[in-house]
Amino acid sequence: MHLSDEERDELRDSARKFLDNELGSGRVRSLLDDPDGLDRTAWATIAGLGWAAILVPEEHGGMGASWAEMAVILHEVGRRVAPLPLLSSAVLGVEALVGGSSDTLRAAWLPDVAAGERILTVAAMGPTGSVVASELGAVLTTSGGLRLNGSARFVPDAHIADGIIVAARDAQGAMSYVLVEPSAAGVSVEVEQTVDQTRRLAWVRFDDVAVSESALLVEPGTADALHARVTAAGAVAVCADAVGAAEQMLFTSSKYAVERHQFGRPIGSFQAVKHHCANMLIAVEASRAAVAFAVDGLDDPSIGVAEAAAVAKSFVGPACADACQLAVQVHGGIGFTWEHDAHLYLKRTKLDESLYGSTAWHRRRLGRQILAG
Repeated sequence: MHLSDEERDELRDSARKFLDNELGSGRVRSLLDDPDGLDRTAWATIAGLGWAAILVPEEHGGMGASWAEMAVILHEVGRRVAPLPLLSSAVLGVEALVGGSSDTLRAAWLPDVAAGERILTVAAMGPTGSVVASELGAVLTTSGGLRLNGSARFVPDAHIADGIIVAARDAQGAMSYVLVEPSAAGVSVEVEQTVDQTRRLAWVRFDDVAVSESALLVEPGTADALHARVTAAGAVAVCADAVGAAEQMLFTSSKYAVERHQFGRPIGSFQAVKHHCANMLIAVEASRAAVAFAVDGLDDPSIGVAEAAAVAKSFVGPACADACQLAVQVHGGIGFTWEHDAHLYLKRTKLDESLYGSTAWHRRRLGRQILAG
């Protein structure tokens, strides 16, 4: 299912209205110290609106929509820095199951994920945050039965997940994707302290965890293509989130520059403030174009998903983080205080910049692709 431009605009408007009403600044701040960091009532309503089902095929109770629709929702969630498991469950978890070859796992999990009744996440990064197969910390051995050892870090929403899909390597570096439950013997989940209080990441450890063959998303050692797709989807998702956050800071800063007066005139009349706002606008608009290209890459295999994701991640992360940093400066002294929301947006975009491959890594990969072509 693909929505028309008009329908997509309606989706954006309805998502913005809901988030403004139900997950405004006050509610987001109240969740910063919550153990789960999730408003389950709001999540149930969101599931009813179909956001968790966007990428789920219709035969499994989903909308069967495209990434163009998911990007709209991710943008609006970033605009409110909302603490929601969309990235972990509706993007990463769904992409992993849909891209895998296990009909049994799809049938068992996707309907509940689409309905918001269960939450999935994907452990796709190693101890340093790398997504490179050889640098993953989870190891799957196949002799004497399937056993999972090691760890994965920076796993979104693992502390509230009902299932964790783990990207694991073997001794030769071949990749597998397996689904384990957090309650399984040998699995431990520890929430990590990060710069962004609106998104919870966890360190997940595996101590001789028994894995059944039915938990394999693909045949052992054949998950390289699936891993590339899932991590590219994660990269594009955090870029869409960052653009939403930067756009909101641009709006807030421009409004403040008109309303705030110094020396008898609006601060927006001063050249330095004009330059800041102009640079923010350039960053947001260019980032929006990069995300649009990356979204097309996820929907159209002929474009090349890895290249499209690398284009977005090479530019969007630092550009949007810089825009939010400029927003702090436009607001002056108040922008540095805990009471102002600017720091929430800056922290969110800084974390977005680092997840699913650093800017430098994506630029190197993109450079190699260009030179090879």
